[in-house]
Amino acid sequence: MGFWVRTLLVTVPPSELEEALAGHLEHLRRLKSDGRLRAAGELGDGDGFLEIFEAADRREAEAVARSSPLVEDGLATWMLREWEELSL
Repeated sequence: MGFWVRTLLVTVPPSELEEALAGHLEHLRRLKSDGRLRAAGELGDGDGFLEIFEAADRREAEAVARSSPLVEDGLATWMLREWEELSL
């Protein structure tokens, strides 16, 4: 298992997000209840989100990244990067 960072950038006006945003938040709640979500938050400009979650490999991480309603409905683009926490 490893950690992955998904950055979502919204590509439509806020008025088109309401229903899909509710679904996206539910998607994050499921990841959290499964113990896979490490952190999630809205980007400062309000035009996207950053999430850190756990997945077995890139294939599984991509499946998680694609499963947000924001992505499924074509309302956001995404980028996925593997993340390694520093031991400080």
